[in-house]
Amino acid sequence: MPSNLERLLQLFGEEKEPVPNKLTIQMGELVRQAREDSGMSQTKLAAKVYRRRETISNIETGKSEVTISTLTLIAAALDKPISYFLPWFVYDNIKSEDLQPLEYELILHFSRIGSRHLKRLAVEQVKLILEAEYELFKEDKEGYAEKLLLDKE
Repeated sequence: MPSNLERLLQLFGEEKEPVPNKLTIQMGELVRQAREDSGMSQTKLAAKVYRRRETISNIETGKSEVTISTLTLIAAALDKPISYFLPWFVYDNIKSEDLQPLEYELILHFSRIGSRHLKRLAVEQVKLILEAEYELFKEDKEGYAEKLLLDKE
């Protein structure tokens, strides 16, 4: 079974594609869509992530590869997980066996929800859980790390 890296290399070929390419264009579109959905201008987003407006424009048009540090800042500024900005074809090759059992179960149940409104509600609930988990982490970093190790056993 090929690794995730091998799958991505199969998608993009052995040679690195010049930009713009399929990945940069799709990621840029997702950044633009999230920015517009939030009602934020390129100038405002650029200021929030300590970049120039032109940099945001180049990312959105696929003319620049976005670095992980910039993508992390953009995700935080737009209140989206980093994975939101990865195009569908990056996940196209993920098999159910690549997921943890609880991840698979969550996706299975989520896919059965028919209403877009209820799907949005489910996403908001997961965000609240993540926020609560983060608060627990901030309150007791050592205890939290110990609990994570116990959960993995």
